[in-house]
This record gives sequence, structure tokens and C-alpha cells, in this order.
Amino acid sequence: MTTIDRPVLPKLVGERVKRREDPRLIQGRATYVDDLKLPGMLHMAVRRSDAAHGVITNIDTSAAEAMKGVELVITGAQLKELLGPMPIGTPFPSPDHYAVAVDRVRYVGEPVAVVVASDRYLARDAADAIVVEIDPLPAVVDVEQAMTGQPTVIHPAFDNNLAVPYVPGGTAVDAAAGTVDNSAIDAAFANAEVTVSLRMMNHRLAPTAMEPRGVVAHYEPGKDTITVWSSTQNPHILKTFIALQLGMGEHQVRAVAPEVGGGFGAKINIYGEEYTAAVLSRKLGQPVKWIEDRSEAFMATIHGRDILGYLDLAARRDGKVLGLKMRLIADIGAYNMLLTAAIPTLTMLMLNGTYDIPAVRAELTEVFTNKMPTDAYRGAGRPEAAYFVERGMDALARELGMDPAELRRRNFIQPAQFPYQTQMGAVYDSGDYGK
Repeated sequence: MTTIDRPVLPKLVGERVKRREDPRLIQGRATYVDDLKLPGMLHMAVRRSDAAHGVITNIDTSAAEAMKGVELVITGAQLKELLGPMPIGTPFPSPDHYAVAVDRVRYVGEPVAVVVASDRYLARDAADAIVVEIDPLPAVVDVEQAMTGQPTVIHPAFDNNLAVPYVPGGTAVDAAAGTVDNSAIDAAFANAEVTVSLRMMNHRLAPTAMEPRGVVAHYEPGKDTITVWSSTQNPHILKTFIALQLGMGEHQVRAVAPEVGGGFGAKINIYGEEYTAAVLSRKLGQPVKWIEDRSEAFMATIHGRDILGYLDLAARRDGKVLGLKMRLIADIGAYNMLLTAAIPTLTMLMLNGTYDIPAVRAELTEVFTNKMPTDAYRGAGRPEAAYFVERGMDALARELGMDPAELRRRNFIQPAQFPYQTQMGAVYDSGDYGK
């Protein structure tokens, strides 16, 4: 009998496993989007709004068009003939959102015109030469004031700037039937020996990856195909949405994600620059590259968090939590992006945290403001829930004069309770939080 020597596979749990990508990364042999150089490549730059909110009254592109080496200058009104509104990935109602603003700007950094030129620096100089006239409108920046329609309404079809007016969750909520039974949560607070209330802001932040975003689009007229290289976390959806926006079949579109250079969720979104580079490559018949700089990234890559939370906890004197109420108000910025409206619902989903809370009631409102839209970032809504709940537990511990660690131990879901379905509908398969 012949004996076959089979390789011994290393265990993945409890063993040091080398990352396969590290050798090329630490030796400088990796390929990022900006490393790509194709014959005939042109470079794209974006002229962005300096105003948070206003009506575009005039865009003078003559100085940019006169620069030697500038191949194309295009405004949002012109690009609208080539690209429809950007698709999103959630079922929530959404205003039309174009890759380049058509007649109104709604956040600082929103694209208002695009330049394509023979090199990146010329493209940037030409973009800076574009003169944009904007009649300013009041900027909506306070999320609670925005909910009253003040100081103005950003999208006419969304009264009081309410992107998602009301989503209920928790004990005895039947979302499908549209019914909410508050008897359990009301009883929890009626029977409480102590209550605490907090108003908390989980602040807005700007993701900062090692490499900013970038895209290279190469349309090949003879094949009627396009290849898009992007520093994306989401090449499959990018492929689908590029095909949709360009009116092509998915078999005609190839999406490639080289080294991403960090993303943390911010590069899951499909951005207007990707659609714009793709359609302009097809229009010009040459490859088009756009590389974001760091100041652009702060303005024009999605932001994270920005949720206001009102939390109430009801408990006994021995520390047992009887009920939790949470009112969430999410500032989602000026538009819905790919997953924008879905992210705050994940904050709702995680409101039990690690605790066995008999009654939980939550409600969520999402609000438009004149800021960069929010979307997925490092935990995608769930760290916000942890922040709110753990701040509440610390406040309760202070109120009771109890060790915060002991309070948590008394309220942990116990090992024998797993699998555990939370009052928010999530199922935890296992855990031993005391350990």
C-alpha cells in the first residue's frame, strides 16, 4: 500500500497565523489604485461647494476650459444627461441624489463640477479656476431643530426634514402589523425603585483611512466593456451599480479592488466619483483616474455616528434592571447613501447589550441636515448602542452607590439562558459574560 504524505494544516484558533498579504505590503510591492498607470490615462478633479446649502445660480467654466491640457469640464446639469440619480441599498424613501449637484447644494464638499485633464495637477488647477455662484440658504445643522422644519426644509418632499419619521422597536412591537403594546415597559417603570435618565450625543466623526479613496475607469469602445479599479470594500455591488448607471449588462463590467488601504466601512458605499469616472471614460474613450486628497476625504467620504440618544433605565434597589427606554434621533446628513438609513436601525437592534432586560422600548427618527451623509463605519451602528447602554449602567451604578462591575454582573445574560432572544429581536447564540 502506498502511503500519501498529506500536509499538516495549522490550527486557526489559538495559533499565530501569518497574513498572506503582509509580505507584499511591507516590501512596497503592493498595488494601490494610484499605482495604476494606463496608456492615454486622463485625470479627474472635482470642484466642490463651499456652501452648506444654497441654490446654484451660475457656474463659469470658461477659465478652466481655456487651460491647455484640459479635455473636458462638465457641470451637474450636463452630467445629468449621462447619469441618473445614484441608487441606494435600502428600501427607505429617498430624495434624488446626483453624483454632481444639479441646481442646489446641500453640504460643504458636494461636487458642483468636474474637470478631466492630462495630469492630476492641471486638473486640480482647472477645477479651482471654476467660478461657482451660489445664493445661500439657511444651513440646517441642529438635529432637534431640524425636526421642526427649522430653519428650513432641505428636501421639499420630506416634511420637517424627517428622512425616517418613526421606527418602533422592543417588547411587544409588531412592526408588520404596526402595533405597539407599552404595557410591559410601563409596568417596569411603575414598579421601579430607582430610575435614571440621560441625554447623550454619540458624535459625528470623519473616517480616516491610510489611503483616501480612488478610482480608475477604463472603457474599451471596441469591446463595449468597462473595467473599474476602486479602493472599495464592495466590488460586487460596485459592478452591479456601474452597470445600472451606464445602462450596460453586468457581463460588460469588471470591478477590481486592489489594495484598499483601509476602509473600516467607509469604503462600502458606492460614491459619485466612481460613477462619474466611469461615464466620462466612456464619453472620452480613454481611461480616467481620480484620487481623493485628504482634505476631500474629510468632506466627501461618508461620516459616521451622529446619533442623539435619550435613555431611561428602571431598576430595583438591588441593581436588577427592569426596563429600558431609548429614543434615538439620527442626523444622517443631506442624503441617503448606500446603507445610510439602515445603520441607525442596528443601534436599535443592539440596545439590550449584554444584559437580560425584561422590557425594552425604542423609537428611532432619522433626520436630514446640511452635512455630509453618514453610513457604515466601524461596527455600523452597534457601537453607538454600546455607548448609550453602558453610560446608562454607569449612571445607574452611581445612583445606587454600587460597584459598576457588580451591577453589570447582576444583569448579564447567564450562560444557561443561551441561545437568548433579546427584546429587540436579536438572537445571541452563546456567551459567558462574567468570564
